[in-house]
Amino acid sequence: MITEKEFAESLKRIFAQEPELNALSLEEVLAPVPCIEQLSLPAGTRVLMRCDLDVPLENGAVVDESRLESIAKSVKYAVAQEWTPILFGHLGRDPQNSLKRVAEALGKLLGTEIDFVADWISDSGDSLVDCFRENVSRYGSGQVVMLENTRKYAVERTLWKLAPDDFDDAVGGLYNLSKDIYRNVATVVINEALAASNFDFSSVVLPLLMDKVAYGFYLNEEMTQHVKGARESQLVVFSGLKIDKLNDLEKVIERGKLKMIIAAGSLAMALKKAQAQLSGSDFGLGLAEEDSDAKFFIEEKRIEQAKRMLKECDSLGIEVVLPVDFVLNDGEISASIPSGKSQMDIGPESRKLFSEKLAEFGQTVESATLFYNGVFGKFEDEQFAGGTQAFIAELGKATEAGVRTYVGGGEGRMALLRYGQLSDVSHCFTAGGTILKSLGNKHIAYVKANYLQSQR
Repeated sequence: MITEKEFAESLKRIFAQEPELNALSLEEVLAPVPCIEQLSLPAGTRVLMRCDLDVPLENGAVVDESRLESIAKSVKYAVAQEWTPILFGHLGRDPQNSLKRVAEALGKLLGTEIDFVADWISDSGDSLVDCFRENVSRYGSGQVVMLENTRKYAVERTLWKLAPDDFDDAVGGLYNLSKDIYRNVATVVINEALAASNFDFSSVVLPLLMDKVAYGFYLNEEMTQHVKGARESQLVVFSGLKIDKLNDLEKVIERGKLKMIIAAGSLAMALKKAQAQLSGSDFGLGLAEEDSDAKFFIEEKRIEQAKRMLKECDSLGIEVVLPVDFVLNDGEISASIPSGKSQMDIGPESRKLFSEKLAEFGQTVESATLFYNGVFGKFEDEQFAGGTQAFIAELGKATEAGVRTYVGGGEGRMALLRYGQLSDVSHCFTAGGTILKSLGNKHIAYVKANYLQSQR
């Protein structure tokens, strides 16, 4: 087991976004970390498995099992090896969310009973609760265990918004909890959680102390094949309600791979206004700049960020394609967004423009590859779903024409399943935000954590 000083040094390299780590290629940071089938462990070994358990629930039932299906092969493999897999992960952002129903659903999928642990970290956050520590040794070979939602505990989120000056004070508690887990639960962690891209304790901190780390079957394939492929995208199609996606897009631009950007939603609104102001005019955003309480409100600092991004695109020769008309919240089609109104979808002229640009991209770019994330409007309302539906059809045509097409998880995956099928694209991910980050100029935190552990 490494010392607290060694632990702190490794964690700080990740937390501080050390340039040397981010400068490594994806292949370099992935190669030293084995896949689960390369582990040689005796029967009865307890292994912690960080899993994608953040699945949608309605009335207590799992309504989309795709993430559970993605971890099933690794769990079954661990059971077949007579290990004791102890699964953990998060469910949403609400600490009150419980994984109990998820454990039941996964148990049915696996055809085995899962022992659910409702409480496992102490209130102090630097140790395990006594009853879990005492009971863990009773789990036998092949027994599957699931721990309660990691976000139930504040320690999981310690690094999320930690100021750099407070880092040294936080390390002790993180090390003590990791040490308690190492001594009493397991010394091996298998990561099978593609979507665990935050600076979480479970996916970034804990692996640093372990004797062995590995990737599960699904995560290993996603990272070494599909994420690698998506990172070669020369076209990204970004949309959605969240304006903070501008941060992700900016990092993708900085990597210097892009030739074209197609944007809609809030991102396009910020870019549209910035574009107008850079040319000496302006573009009104309606409620998006008038209602500061609205989820789609766009602050002035975002317009300045968008200006910076457009200038960078201009210097790199990246074409930025933005909507030219909109479906407003009253159903009207308009080339502008009047005061008191909001855009809810792209209009027919924008759909035509996007289709033409996508076709042009496929015909003129060598080894054409694109990544699509988000939806163009409030697509859950059929009145505002036309833009998304039309573009999903265009994605299918692009794939048939030889373009490598990647779709991010979340709403992009939902739209593909609603208006097409998974086979319409080259690959559809089960995670959206993680892939956005992977396309940028910094590696995912858990990838760096596993790499650093493997270098010891």
